[in-house]
Amino acid sequence: MSDYMNWPALPTSSGLVILLPGRWYTCAMPLLNFAGQVALSHGWDVREVSWRPSDEWGTQQIGDELAAAIGDHPGPIRVIGKSLGTLAAPYAAEHRIDAVWLTPLVKEARVAKAIDAHPGRQLLIGGTGDTGIWDSEIAASLSAEVLEVADADHGLQVADPVRTAEIHVEVVRAIDKWFAEG
Repeated sequence: MSDYMNWPALPTSSGLVILLPGRWYTCAMPLLNFAGQVALSHGWDVREVSWRPSDEWGTQQIGDELAAAIGDHPGPIRVIGKSLGTLAAPYAAEHRIDAVWLTPLVKEARVAKAIDAHPGRQLLIGGTGDTGIWDSEIAASLSAEVLEVADADHGLQVADPVRTAEIHVEVVRAIDKWFAEG
């Protein structure tokens, strides 16, 4: 079972953004934390999920987790998922939930197929150094906006900490633009 934490609510809201973590990458870590701050800056309420997934969790379980996090929220929903959280892509596609996918598992056929079939807006962000997870050709072939970061690993980091900080700024700018345009 997962836990949810709502960030301080806004007086008026555009809707609810669900932050789905990775297996070891929590919502307190930079990419998801900054993404949540971007959502807030655009008038969205933010709910972060924390979980302890088992090795058996797949698209069904992560989709169920997203559904539970949404609950009975009546308004617009967006999701920002990191790595394992991107297994929610089939649920998001089926329910037409716009999404930002950080280091998406594009080599997983069900994830790639769902991203490609999604009728709404999506932003994929991955790094060419994340060879076990990211595939440039697959990402480019999908019906989504793509930000690809040269040499960045699964945490969207490189050996140089200054460059890593610059990468995170690039990611935040891309997410900010995505929210501003939609």
